Amino acid sequence: MIIADLRGSTECWIAGGNTVITNISTKKLRFGIILLPQFTLSAFSLFLDCLRLAADEKDQSRQIRCSWDITTLTGDKVQSSTGMFVEPTAALGSVFECDYVVVVGGLISPHKKAPAALVDLLRNINKREIRLIGLCTGTFALAEASVLPENQCCVSWLHTEEFGEEFFEFSADSISLYRANGKHYTCAGGMGSAYLALEIIAAEFSEELARKCASIMMIPFERRTNEQPALIFSGVSNRVIKQALRVFEATMEDPISMFEVSRRIGITCRQMERIFKEELGKSPLRVRDRLRVRKAKQLLLETDLNFTEIAVACGLLGTKTLNRAFAREGEKLPRELRASRANVSSHSALGRDAN
Repeated sequence: MIIADLRGSTECWIAGGNTVITNISTKKLRFGIILLPQFTLSAFSLFLDCLRLAADEKDQSRQIRCSWDITTLTGDKVQSSTGMFVEPTAALGSVFECDYVVVVGGLISPHKKAPAALVDLLRNINKREIRLIGLCTGTFALAEASVLPENQCCVSWLHTEEFGEEFFEFSADSISLYRANGKHYTCAGGMGSAYLALEIIAAEFSEELARKCASIMMIPFERRTNEQPALIFSGVSNRVIKQALRVFEATMEDPISMFEVSRRIGITCRQMERIFKEELGKSPLRVRDRLRVRKAKQLLLETDLNFTEIAVACGLLGTKTLNRAFAREGEKLPRELRASRANVSSHSALGRDAN
């Protein structure tokens, strides 16, 4: 039998004649979650599951330390980008009674702005002592509502280009997993949603509780990081190099000088050069060249772009520069790679005809 006083700070489990007293904090936080159409299921579920585990002892899931309501813009069920539907548990207006309001975005359409009703809602929320969180592309909605201080936010590396085109006046951080600025939080999504939730739990309750949540979710708490992983050189652990790689990737089509790269990551150009040589045995320039060749190979094999278009997409001057970059890295020339793709396609077609 369980006897529980959810308003107090203790609970009594009576089983087999034994009584166990467990202290549960009387502090209670309320979260209002707004799911936008085609929202990202992983960002939503990872954030919410951390709250669920923090709310009660073990994984009993009672909403004691914190509670949450799921809302949608229309009051109807909303479809995630996976095709799964989620039903709202409360009206949209309930978010004004919350301590935190979380906007979960997902698939974005070019030049499609957030609904005016959502923009007005976020601006009204921002006038109150309510903390605002943008998960995944939920950050786009917060940016459009002009509620983010100093025009700074965190955006996934995947959406940096779209965000920059829409909100060119913003300074978008595509290196961190999440960013906190006063009462505003923006998160790149993915596993970053769980890490942000853990940081909030640790700040609002205790690090011990955050550790418990991480352990149940099998997230290594001690190894958590606030950096988005680079697409390549994934085995690199040096923070400076990972930051530089992210800058290389974000500026691939319009490359910047190494001086500007080092300025963005907060060190001198000479320091960056030394760290790359010590860790990778290559200069930053050679590493960036390698990135260009890898991207070019992907475009050659997966798209129908011509050689000039591929060169431009990789920050190179033209086909001659593209060929020299491939030769320097010991790779087959672009025309040979494109020919090999054509051969594979023809052999596959012959196989289908034979069947």
